[in-house]
Amino acid sequence: MKTRFLTLLAAVLLGSISAFAQNTNPVKGDVNEDGTVDVADLVNVIKIMKEGGGAVGEKMCYWYAGTNNGNAVQADNLTDVASRIAESEVPETGSVTANGQYVYFVMPETKHIKSLTDGNGSAVEFTWTDVMGYKIYKTNNKISGSINFVVAQTVYYWYAGQTQPTSISGTPTVDDTNFTNNKWHTLNANQINQTITGGTAGNSWYVAVPTDKSFKAYASDMATPNNTWKKLSIITINSISYDIWQPNSTGAKMNVYMK
Repeated sequence: MKTRFLTLLAAVLLGSISAFAQNTNPVKGDVNEDGTVDVADLVNVIKIMKEGGGAVGEKMCYWYAGTNNGNAVQADNLTDVASRIAESEVPETGSVTANGQYVYFVMPETKHIKSLTDGNGSAVEFTWTDVMGYKIYKTNNKISGSINFVVAQTVYYWYAGQTQPTSISGTPTVDDTNFTNNKWHTLNANQINQTITGGTAGNSWYVAVPTDKSFKAYASDMATPNNTWKKLSIITINSISYDIWQPNSTGAKMNVYMK
């Protein structure tokens, strides 16, 4: 039914485009404002309908910052609570005033709460859950007064070394040029094939990968890599969860694959 509707819409718009094209003063139907009414305008109209509004080419998302009148913000009411805006319009800073209520935030996984502070500049603790490509944040305690928030673009990292990593408050020290033991690196792709050197023979290795990326860690010196790794724990960096994996192998170097 949806396909038939779009086909009919296309036919109607194409017919309108032909009529508009003959009357250039004013040029109606020129969605992309290039001075010409043509098929490109039809493509833009369908794209806007699909994405629910906003400028052509912008990715739309849900955003919310507030108390929801004291009610919990949950996955089943996310669309009722949050506003739909262009992802580029998610504010980097702002404040929320509460009257003895929990404060909630909703944003896409490409963003994250970098910090929450009260009126005195003290840190406000919070937790979050991942829901269908979004993060729902909630302050650990009810808030009286206002809190200031800072939202940052999410950057993912990965780690390999013979020292088990721990949670980091802030951004880890990153080295994307020297792939040696006990270093964090920026995750720039969905697959990594990298040799890590500088280890000590006989010592265990540890690998950290983002939990919500669903990556698996492999080492090339294992016959059955899926069965020779175990997940030890979960740590957090900038409100992002990372799984800590340990392989059943030791050595001075490791060939690490993440998919």
